[in-house]
Amino acid sequence: MDMRVIHYFLAAAREGNITKAAKRLHMTQPTLSRQIRELEEELGQTLFSRGGRELSLTREGLLLRQRAEEIVGLAEITEKEFRSLGEKTVSGDLSLGCGE
Repeated sequence: MDMRVIHYFLAAAREGNITKAAKRLHMTQPTLSRQIRELEEELGQTLFSRGGRELSLTREGLLLRQRAEEIVGLAEITEKEFRSLGEKTVSGDLSLGCGE
């Protein structure tokens, strides 16, 4: 499974429609459909319930979406960390939480 296909899967999951996802990704619908089908074959699971023009995630698809979002998030954090290795300034994310 490569990052490109993970991005394709996430786009299809977010859009709920292969044609809309393909337009968003600037690719053809048959190409995206083939990539999703090959991902399902690679994993041995059906990731989408197909009903007319609408897609909905199966239980396995929901699991993959959760993991894919984690993978993409970690990849983005890693890239950001490596870009900032040579910088002299202090930067990063600050998260605050509070309660009553």
